[in-house]
Amino acid sequence: MNTTRSDNFGGANNSDLHSGLCSDWLDAQHAVFQLAQLCILISFLTPTNFKYHCFFLRIMLNLGFLLGLIWGAVFVCMSDIVIWNAIFLCVNSVHVVYLGYKVVPERFPKALEDVYSHTFKPLKVTRKQFKEMTDFGSLQLLGKGALYANQDQTKTGQKLSILLKGRLKVTYDDCFLHSIELNYFVDSPEFDNSSVSCLEDTFKVSVSACEDSLIFTWPQDQLLNYLSHDPHLRHIFRQLIGKDISHKLYEIQERLMANPSYMDGINTRRSSMVNVRHGIVSNSTSNLAKLNCLQGQ
Repeated sequence: MNTTRSDNFGGANNSDLHSGLCSDWLDAQHAVFQLAQLCILISFLTPTNFKYHCFFLRIMLNLGFLLGLIWGAVFVCMSDIVIWNAIFLCVNSVHVVYLGYKVVPERFPKALEDVYSHTFKPLKVTRKQFKEMTDFGSLQLLGKGALYANQDQTKTGQKLSILLKGRLKVTYDDCFLHSIELNYFVDSPEFDNSSVSCLEDTFKVSVSACEDSLIFTWPQDQLLNYLSHDPHLRHIFRQLIGKDISHKLYEIQERLMANPSYMDGINTRRSSMVNVRHGIVSNSTSNLAKLNCLQGQ
């Protein structure tokens, strides 16, 4: 071992080493050593605006430490170099595992990917936030003709659902009001009304499946409790609910404008189309304000 070390360091004079003076420069070290230093240099040159800057920096440092360990063990046979590089490698590897865990995207059921990409991602909701928000919800299948809510029977204030697959229809006294398409909330008016008034009531419309459908349902109490701890996400969610309600209102209004007499048989219809769904009727002032706000955006 001593011979190898002496050869690699060019037979430097011991007196020079002890005095700290460099009378004779040693030859350049093996290519493995140079490559190790290059990896460390690249790690420090990684631009901070690179999305995975920290992760890439740690990976390159690890590669440098590994090459330094190989160089110390095989080419210069120096135990202190091997030990220090092994320590650096182990400590940095722990950090790499931690960063890798953070970099890997949050996973949720495939059925939720589309609604996340279409509805929540454009509003800067992170995958982690969406994953946490869906952890306490559940997927529910509705066969063709199955009822989600029955007029004057199903209680409001229990849940909120969003349609992932298929199509639903909303009727009032057997009169078709509007349909519910993919990535839209099923019962946003009722949710908005019950979360504001906190009064128990029943659906004043029936909601049923036109075809085999898949919905995702949140228990309302748990959802409101989760949103109460995240004001920013609560604001985003309220905007989504408001826009969803406005979409439903516009669909009913367009139908009324195309055929003003199609709802003449409904005895409870008053002067405004916003009175058709009871969830909007009971909170018409606040919802009209939301609608006007959305129109002004």
